[in-house]
Amino acid sequence: MSETKVCQCCLEEVLASNYLLHSLYCERNIIKCEICDQRIDMNEKDAHMQNHQKTECPYCLQMFEQVLLEMHKNNCPNKPEKCGFCDLMINMSEMPRHQAKCGSRTEQCKICKKHIQKRELNLHISICGQGEKKESSKRNRLKHIKSESDSDASVQEIKQNTKRKPQKQIKQQSKQKEQILTEYNDDDDQEFQEALQMSLNQK
Repeated sequence: MSETKVCQCCLEEVLASNYLLHSLYCERNIIKCEICDQRIDMNEKDAHMQNHQKTECPYCLQMFEQVLLEMHKNNCPNKPEKCGFCDLMINMSEMPRHQAKCGSRTEQCKICKKHIQKRELNLHISICGQGEKKESSKRNRLKHIKSESDSDASVQEIKQNTKRKPQKQIKQQSKQKEQILTEYNDDDDQEFQEALQMSLNQK
């Protein structure tokens, strides 16, 4: 393994065989930054010193070195951000207080017309929308049953006939009820089942 030595100018390890030439170069060209004590090449001094130049933060107007400015800007308390409830630009430091007040305001749900707090509106709409679809589906099924009932001439004749029902008609009507109940028996909606039973009992 080749022997190495630490250069006293740049503090880097160099091969012992190259140490003399390296140290001569460093003594003439390596200097220490007066601000950060970092050892730099004289040819790179201007570029290095630019990093120490302070620039004003556009949000809070404080001065920061270039290397720190970008990190500060991302977390600056005065950096404006858009409120998720009202789309206004609010400073980061004031956002929690603003959203607590802004989110408590109400807005009318376009589905059920109730007034819901803005912070809960998205969740409400997702649930409300599912409920509306379920109600619509239930109404359509009830309409379908009623339509089938109204279009069945034999059932209408049975309902209008005030005399004793012949045994054959009674069996036919009973069979039709069983078919309808079998078709919709797997629906777990209690309200729908009750409406279905009531509709069939009227026949």
